[in-house]
Amino acid sequence: MAEKNPIILVPTDFSEAADTAINHAAKVASSSGDEVRLVHIVNKDSKSKLKKAGESLDDLNAKMTAKVEEIKSKYGVKAGYNLREGSIFTTIGEVAEEIGARLLIMGTHGVVGMQHITGAWAVKVITSSPVPTIVVQKKKIADHGYKTIVFPIDASKETKQKVIHAISIAKHFDSTVHLFASHETDEFLINARNNNIAWAENMFKKNGVDYKVAHADGNHAKQTIKYASKVNADLIVILTDDGEVSVSEIVLGPDEEKIINNDAQIATMCVNPVANLYTIGNVLFM
Repeated sequence: MAEKNPIILVPTDFSEAADTAINHAAKVASSSGDEVRLVHIVNKDSKSKLKKAGESLDDLNAKMTAKVEEIKSKYGVKAGYNLREGSIFTTIGEVAEEIGARLLIMGTHGVVGMQHITGAWAVKVITSSPVPTIVVQKKKIADHGYKTIVFPIDASKETKQKVIHAISIAKHFDSTVHLFASHETDEFLINARNNNIAWAENMFKKNGVDYKVAHADGNHAKQTIKYASKVNADLIVILTDDGEVSVSEIVLGPDEEKIINNDAQIATMCVNPVANLYTIGNVLFM
């Protein structure tokens, strides 16, 4: 993996959802000092739209330049852009890798997503990303940023990999992390979950992050949404399943698509697990 640079990558198709992603990225960048880097993927669909509008790639470059200048003026952060031909499902991740971005923030419309990405199709973009992806809908980030973070935690060893990312975000927004524990009945799983909670608590204490612990009494994914709404969460942190690491915790299936497209429109950070926790380097903003 390329060395991480202070860049937050934001795919844009000039939609309202993409502008919301820019809003979230700019808020994080204003705290972290990162650059907001836009990326637009040119494909058959976008070429067809350009042709129908009587526009060229020069016009598209001009539009991207105008959007960058708007970001600089409106939010007072560094900004730039990349225009790349390819597939939205793989090329976004490739660009993130090439420029060494350390966070991807992506807008989705839920039903009809960014450049036709629905909640389900967004999974392909998320799991191809070499860095954590924050998925947002149309709800702009609060003035206080990601102040309240809900962190589902269960018995899987991979769940620990979210901790470093939660800590890095929490340090920038003086956040409170709500550890939301899975409901288990098997003694082995109960012990494993409790050990994970204890490990996470220790990490949060060492890094000066405020936290609370709550427990689900049923379906973890569904109750995560309910709990996040109850505490007015600004961010939910979940794991994905990239096909290489088997996780028993919250992975991107039907329930997790519901989390990403939750009715409260709470932003969701998706972390792709790696085979070895200790191979994770250049932690976000740390």
